[in-house]
Amino acid sequence: MKTIGYYRLRNKNKIEGYAKEMNGVTYFKGYNEFTWHETSLPFDTIDIGIDVLDKRNRRLFTNDIVLYKVSCKPFLRSGFVAYEPNKREFGIIDQQSFHFTPFYIDNLCLFDKDKLEVISHLFTKKEVSKGL
Repeated sequence: MKTIGYYRLRNKNKIEGYAKEMNGVTYFKGYNEFTWHETSLPFDTIDIGIDVLDKRNRRLFTNDIVLYKVSCKPFLRSGFVAYEPNKREFGIIDQQSFHFTPFYIDNLCLFDKDKLEVISHLFTKKEVSKGL
């Protein structure tokens, strides 16, 4: 069984659940459910999941705010997961410099899993009020 895509489903700022595509079938799982099923969930927005996990083994999705560490610098930076349509790739946009860094270059992951951590989402009320 080959999984084609992972998605986070939400209504405005509330996460309703998740979806995954496998062998031409879409499976759904509610936010507090433990099993996948074929019954659709109510949603108006989709965040795309990528094949990168954070240090707690959580899948990263577009609109996640992450703490990350680059190279051997001793400090953490904050950014958000985004899709860059011109480059056709996913990466992190730094919240201070707005510089885009892709997750992969020539199939080499630029971020170590233990140096990534999801801390919030761009669509939460707290983050929206900051004007991000």
